[in-house]
Amino acid sequence: MASTSLAVMGMAAVTPVFAAAEPGFSAPAWKGKRVRLLHFTDTHAQLETHPEYLPGASPEIQSMGGYARLKTAIEREKASCEGPCFLLDGGDDFQGSGPATWSEGEVVLDPLNALNPDVFVPGNWEPAYGPERFKRLMARLNCPVVCYNFHDTTSGSRLFAPSVTLERGGVKVAFVGITDISASTRHPPAEFRGMDTTRMEGLREFVKELRARERPDLVVAVTHTGISLSRQIARETPEFDVILSGHTHERTARPILEGKVMIVEPGCFASFLGSLDVYIGDNGVAHHEFRLIPILEERYEEDQHVKALVDKSLAPYRDRMTKRIAVTETLLMRYDVLETTADDFITEAIRSAAKADIGFSNGFRFGPPVPPKTMTEGDLWNFLPMDARMKTGWITGKELRAYLENELELVFSKDPWKLSGGWGPRASGMDVTFRALAERGHRLVSVRVDGREIEDERRYAIAGCVRGGEPVDVICRHSGTHDAHELPLTVHEAIKDYLRAVPIIAPQRSGREKALDLPPVLFSQDAVFSPGGIASAPTTPAGLPPG
Repeated sequence: MASTSLAVMGMAAVTPVFAAAEPGFSAPAWKGKRVRLLHFTDTHAQLETHPEYLPGASPEIQSMGGYARLKTAIEREKASCEGPCFLLDGGDDFQGSGPATWSEGEVVLDPLNALNPDVFVPGNWEPAYGPERFKRLMARLNCPVVCYNFHDTTSGSRLFAPSVTLERGGVKVAFVGITDISASTRHPPAEFRGMDTTRMEGLREFVKELRARERPDLVVAVTHTGISLSRQIARETPEFDVILSGHTHERTARPILEGKVMIVEPGCFASFLGSLDVYIGDNGVAHHEFRLIPILEERYEEDQHVKALVDKSLAPYRDRMTKRIAVTETLLMRYDVLETTADDFITEAIRSAAKADIGFSNGFRFGPPVPPKTMTEGDLWNFLPMDARMKTGWITGKELRAYLENELELVFSKDPWKLSGGWGPRASGMDVTFRALAERGHRLVSVRVDGREIEDERRYAIAGCVRGGEPVDVICRHSGTHDAHELPLTVHEAIKDYLRAVPIIAPQRSGREKALDLPPVLFSQDAVFSPGGIASAPTTPAGLPPG
């Protein structure tokens, strides 16, 4: 039995959502074992309370998150738990803000350790500062780091233990870590030098042996793979009891069931905490209750110890973070699978600086929304946490079509193992119309550049960013760009030049990327091919995007 992902909608985002009790089940009278699993993931270095989007709430933009408030929520959940409680971190914590980049993740370390997670699984962005720095940061965490599929390419050995079994209050739980399978092939090569995340062979056999050897009451996968792939892992490895998913920043208001495996994902940016109560009987899981807990400023005060650690970490960067760079008159947000207002103005700046026909953005799904207000340096770094030199070159119309077809396959493939990223092509100067449900290589309906349908043999100048370790002819994953060369400015410099010329911006969605068989606004990649089809697709944010 499978149920579709349910995005947070309206006031459901404000009121915790409980699973309905099974007939005849009385939780207070339960005599067997019970355990509470608390889960957060993809905080992307958002250490402080920030604006967040709650569709249907009034107002829709509310102040949420921050490590100090998250700590308060965690402690409340632990105090109210009638059995043992475990806190799991699904990764992507050390990258996503200016201070994180400027300190190579250092600002996150002490506040994160103060949250006291029991297990940490590295996300795809943890190696953003290179493999040596990544390994040093992981070694300084005060909890076990586990990952089944993080290997050293030279020795073939795992960088971390694939699992850890913890026993507390008479309940034994085995945790298996899995990170983004495509991270080492999709990220800039310099970030993953000597490391490989693609090896998933033997997972089911491993879990079977783990069950036989450790005899745990519960086997939990903490996956930084995204909802769609987490669901596929559940189908292929039904020996898991629970999958705590991350990476695609989805907000599940109730568990998704694949057979008997429960799958949940608690959003991103420390804006939510997932709380899953599992009741264990003689034959395994007897019942479960899940709550998606919004970390609202009005509901959770700041833990003073964690607040002090955050303040200390960010103190050297306060002036730079708060420096005004522009004013936006419209909401800047990046939660849509397709076009976003944030990428609309970013790609306009890239195209303008490079004098190109098409300006591309690598997309991403961070950072938090920026309401109409003064726009700061910190906001820019939240959207683009890794600055890089710009690059330009040209491709033919035929090559552009092939590139776009491949990009759409990464987002809408019917095979979850082929999915990557979670967002469609984002560009300025180009309008794309397609069918998401069509077969690979046959999705494009129309591609227009400067208002005209592209021609196969015509040359089109494109621009994007340099990614460390890539060949010079690769621009935004397009290999074979002709006459490719670097420009003497970075993406951030291009944006600041653009904002000096246009200090008041008001980007609005204009239909640059349009799917004929999807809702006009789509916040969940998983919903496209979920049981029930497009009718089941959420039309409100599921939190979003890999990173």
